[in-house]
Amino acid sequence: MLKRRATAARSSAGLDRSLLDPGLLDQVLDDGMARAGGVRHAVLLSQDGTVLVASRGLSRRDAEHLAEIASGFHGLARSTGRRRARPAQARRTMIELESGTLFVAAAGAGTCLVVLSAAGTDQAVAAAETARLVERVGEQLRRARG
Repeated sequence: MLKRRATAARSSAGLDRSLLDPGLLDQVLDDGMARAGGVRHAVLLSQDGTVLVASRGLSRRDAEHLAEIASGFHGLARSTGRRRARPAQARRTMIELESGTLFVAAAGAGTCLVVLSAAGTDQAVAAAETARLVERVGEQLRRARG
């Protein structure tokens, strides 16, 4: 399950957090994490790095740390995409660590989803589930933006 972590009413993307259905987001992420098998944690963050929701079992400090890392990597990817001869939007970033793989994906409405999988998890399965989570979370975000 996810817990709402941020106290401000609006993120930098203009997302009204009071319109988010945390129970439904909990269900979306829990279903995705169960399906992917080796996924350890997931965090939904605003583009400015603020934690919107984080998976159960992840401390506030760890969620904020993951959000900072994800925000930085996603910002670098966005900057790289803009500097090309033909500008392109950043969609996903993958960082392979000894302890697992970190997936950072744009989730719409100025947010990112970061998913941390355990070492030995099939990266293709975790990446595919991250993409499914992005779609489902994106639906909720579109509703929240109205």
